[in-house]
Amino acid sequence: MASLDEKWKAVDNFESIVVDRERDVFRVTEELYDLHKGRKQLRGVTSSCNYRLTIPFAPHLFGSGKTTFARTYLELVQRFGETFLSTFASDPSSRTFLEKLKRASLLYVDLRGLKPTEPKERNLKWAVYYLLYRSACNQMGLPFMKPDEAYRHIPLYPSFLIPELRKTLGITSDQYLLLAFDEVGVFDTKATFFELEKNDKGVVRPYNDFFGIISHLCKEPDLFFIVVGKSKGLSIKNDVAFGLSRVILHFISLSPLDASSIVEFLEKSLLKTPTQVPVCNVLCSSSFSVNELADSLLECTGGVPGLLTRAVNMLLNYIIARNQPFISKEECLTCMNDDNFRIICAEPFVERILNLDEDRKSVFDILLMMALFRIPSKVDDRLTSESFLYDAVTEMGLYRYPIDENTFQVLIPKVFVGIFKRDPSISSLENILLESLDVEPVDCFFYSKCRVFEGIVALRLVLMLSSKNRNELRELLCQLSPIWKQMKLPISTISPIHYIKSVVSSRETRSESNKSRRTFASTEWNKIIRETLYLETIYIPLDATSHSPDIIFQLQSPVEPKVLTVGVACEGRWKSEGIGWSDIIDEAKKFLDPVYDQVLSSAMDYHHCMLIIVSTKLSLNVSNELGNQSRCYSSGMFIGNDSFKVPDNCELVILCERDVEMLIDEEILNGLERAFGVSHNPTFWDFGLDLLDRIRNSFLSWQ
Repeated sequence: MASLDEKWKAVDNFESIVVDRERDVFRVTEELYDLHKGRKQLRGVTSSCNYRLTIPFAPHLFGSGKTTFARTYLELVQRFGETFLSTFASDPSSRTFLEKLKRASLLYVDLRGLKPTEPKERNLKWAVYYLLYRSACNQMGLPFMKPDEAYRHIPLYPSFLIPELRKTLGITSDQYLLLAFDEVGVFDTKATFFELEKNDKGVVRPYNDFFGIISHLCKEPDLFFIVVGKSKGLSIKNDVAFGLSRVILHFISLSPLDASSIVEFLEKSLLKTPTQVPVCNVLCSSSFSVNELADSLLECTGGVPGLLTRAVNMLLNYIIARNQPFISKEECLTCMNDDNFRIICAEPFVERILNLDEDRKSVFDILLMMALFRIPSKVDDRLTSESFLYDAVTEMGLYRYPIDENTFQVLIPKVFVGIFKRDPSISSLENILLESLDVEPVDCFFYSKCRVFEGIVALRLVLMLSSKNRNELRELLCQLSPIWKQMKLPISTISPIHYIKSVVSSRETRSESNKSRRTFASTEWNKIIRETLYLETIYIPLDATSHSPDIIFQLQSPVEPKVLTVGVACEGRWKSEGIGWSDIIDEAKKFLDPVYDQVLSSAMDYHHCMLIIVSTKLSLNVSNELGNQSRCYSSGMFIGNDSFKVPDNCELVILCERDVEMLIDEEILNGLERAFGVSHNPTFWDFGLDLLDRIRNSFLSWQ
């Protein structure tokens, strides 16, 4: 049998193409044009003071495509010049600028080569100048002067440095020159090598000094900048933006790719062979389309470019070695869900999060909840008075999926889950959140207060079922239901929540706010019911349907061959009058009747079914009949003026409002109502950290 290293190799064997960067190119081009227009102001030639120097900056982590973007930006400008950028060039001035930008020259500068250099050994400005000169020589394959000789030849003024760079690169004095600085994060560790300015509190801000150097270079005509690199020290509200350097950083979003962009990537990326076969032709077969491959890769990698490229390389090496393409999506996903595949694919990307300090680890479960419930965040949302959520995502090695210029969602690729779970410091709550992330469909999740409500209840049920500690709800259900009392609790392992993909009428993407859906057909619903009878995990059908309860799971007896399939119907306070008997009967008919008709009527006596009604507001009629207490209706009993009879081997449990608070308390419900009163997709700010903390604490209480 092939060893781990032999089966899953990450050897680079194809030429990848850059896709889906039109919006990033457009925004960066706008920023460079603003510098072009505002340069006279920077030089003091004009008295105007309405321009603030802005540098395009990508502070993303390993694999987000920042280096590729910096290296290929000018190529992308040429590619999009007649299409996506045509709206940018809407007047003669911008049109002239764009035409000159297409002919610009790029100097790529890797800041990892920055080091103290004689004769001004601890002077950062001289070290940057010399690195620029040496990078230009290396790019052109030319010999370069030693530092002391270069210092005599190139004084520490932009007016001497830039002509030398142009001469070395072989470009004219009026040709645009773009300096692309990569790996700016070196200042997290190399700052001590240089003598840097201190602020009035005696604190050194190395990025202030670096961007201060750039701000002086920006005064030179026809010179432009992009800065990229991962960094702990450079936060979104760092003093750089408001300090002496007077520089604003425009954050380049570098979105993860969606399914259609991955299709383009697979169709246009070519093998490194003389025949240059498209990658998709090697991996796909007549029974396995490129669209299915793209969906599989999106589910596995989240569309993060570096992860995507690594995963494709691993799949290519596997397929080339066996000389047979994939024949189905299931076969492809089986490979990518292999533990060893995930470990090798994710290893280079997760180093930072595995070495976090305790302060940062303490918010990991909050970020997991935000990723699971798809809670958006604004760029300037704070975790604490000293900490921004945007920076926490960067520092922890996670990713952001931009929704618009100022809003993003936390993205945790599925391939990370296995490595995170191997970390001994992961809590049981973080473990269940990770497992839930691992099984939910990557492109669609909760988008209303009802779905978040159901998600919280489902997680609480998982923790309740697996907890070794006593909890009131489990004891209450034992008192109400003889069948429940016979079930094996706690369950031996924490099972993940599974989310059933709803049937959609059109292809979905993350960007679609109004998803077009239809309900399950009866044959599809029958299949779901039958599947749940053989699995011990909790299911949430993704979309509200006319056939399903909100949550389904299964329990087994430890001593007898008894199986209990449980459905949970969640009803929030979205009806002012509360839910009445007609609502309860409707839910019972959706679940108990079809389960009995299709399964229990022909099954042995050991199969049982229970529906639990979880409503935060019951109507007056229901409350009065229940006597403000929870109640269990067993087989043969009638409810709602004898309009519904509970089928054989079935039970209907209605929790009173007081007992529902064991699953979700009133403050959380109030918070959901406030948040979703703003929109169908409220941001982190609308939720508030207090609400997320309260939800987290409600989970922790049953660990």
